Amino acid sequence: MKSTLVFLTLCLCVLVVPAQAAKYAGEFLEIGVGAHGVGMGGAMTAHTGDASSFYWNPAGMAYVSGLQLNGMYADLWNGLANYSVAGITLPITGAVFSANWVRLGVPDIQRHPNYDDLQFPVVVGNDTAYSVQQYLMLTGAAPQGMFTDNESAIFLTFAKQNAFTLDLGWSYFQVPIEMPIGANLKIINQKLGSSGGSGLGADFGFQLRFPLSEVFYEKWNAKLAYGLNWQDATRTQVSWGEHNKDAFVTNFRHGLALIQTMPGRDNELTLSWDTEKRYDRVNHYGLEYLHHQVIALRGGFWGKDWTAGAGVSFWRATVDYAYYGRELGSTHRLSLNLKLK
Repeated sequence: MKSTLVFLTLCLCVLVVPAQAAKYAGEFLEIGVGAHGVGMGGAMTAHTGDASSFYWNPAGMAYVSGLQLNGMYADLWNGLANYSVAGITLPITGAVFSANWVRLGVPDIQRHPNYDDLQFPVVVGNDTAYSVQQYLMLTGAAPQGMFTDNESAIFLTFAKQNAFTLDLGWSYFQVPIEMPIGANLKIINQKLGSSGGSGLGADFGFQLRFPLSEVFYEKWNAKLAYGLNWQDATRTQVSWGEHNKDAFVTNFRHGLALIQTMPGRDNELTLSWDTEKRYDRVNHYGLEYLHHQVIALRGGFWGKDWTAGAGVSFWRATVDYAYYGRELGSTHRLSLNLKLK
């Protein structure tokens, strides 16, 4: 537990210390949003189409119909941090607008001195320390205080559906195409102890979906989908004042999905794959079985870590659960989507 806390504290210091540009700035936005996507290993770019699409691919928001509210909550890393999401989606005159708030909070982080700056010998009570090891032994490694880390982002999303028929010159090869597009404006706020920073960023995405029955085999009741999400296309920067800035690394995330309707049943099977390289190359794999649009079972791999989840829809609500096992500790996520009209 202590080693995990130390590791997390060091990571947070690397993330948001305003004294220098940090390679992993904005890492809190890599955690994932919504139990649906996390349960499928994060492989969502091509086929996402619910209220969490603002995160996976803003183009997918074009498939949301009606006024909707959504939210998610998770305790991360064995309770060391809390992660929450809340948002509203509203279709207006052929387009879809949404506003979502994402927050990561880490309370009670211990504040320790920079031991490299200590000038030995150091008097500790009635004793004297001649090294860092002796100093830690005499003080019991007691912190000099506590501080908190709060990182949040507001996503303002616009998406629009584009549908047309692709005529390849023969009457048989007229393929109906769905190609939604979308964009995010992100407002970033970060606060570590008494230091705070803010910035603006943007994401752009599109999807392409078409039925395989029109191209290969008329009885093949499936759709093939491709998606691209260009995250932090504007090289998002967080300003901490006094000319100190952290720049987010641009990420190209893209993937494929096969959505197969099961013969003779109102069931769907979705196979999906995503790849991205913000820091290191990460592949995502997902599988979902949807029964009568009511019950969903999911599984996947987020890099080398496996995920699993389930969902149930009733009345106007959809409740999703996801399990995500990681080295820092397994997490359980619960999300809710409510259709108001």
